[in-house]
Amino acid sequence: MRLNGAVAVVAAGLITLGCDRTGSETHPVSGRVVLTGGDAGQLAGHHIEAVLEGDPTMRASGVIGPDGTFALETLDAGAVKKGARAGRYQARVVPAEESEDGKKLRKPPVAARHLKFETSGLSFSVPATEEVKLVVSPR
Repeated sequence: MRLNGAVAVVAAGLITLGCDRTGSETHPVSGRVVLTGGDAGQLAGHHIEAVLEGDPTMRASGVIGPDGTFALETLDAGAVKKGARAGRYQARVVPAEESEDGKKLRKPPVAARHLKFETSGLSFSVPATEEVKLVVSPR
């Protein structure tokens, strides 16, 4: 009987260790999208999405506000966490069809290259020492 109890304790310890993913701590990430020669308010309701370099499954995203600001959140192991894991990220603008309150949105007035990670030219590191600034060009 003692052996079964010891095995159960060891198994419980291994399960606990398996659930604690190394590096799963997130850091706050907030920023501002700047539309060159335009009003970033035109991007309100659309999203910023970021992908961790080296791990395409680790993504963070946030809604762009009327003033161009955003704050990222990460879905990690089934839980939504504020911020993003440490590392270097590529970012892109993701068009939304509707705002959070159900209003139809116009296509974001940004150059097509900003819609793909590979061509956006938008990147940043986490933890960030200052507000992230993403400068996008108009169409």
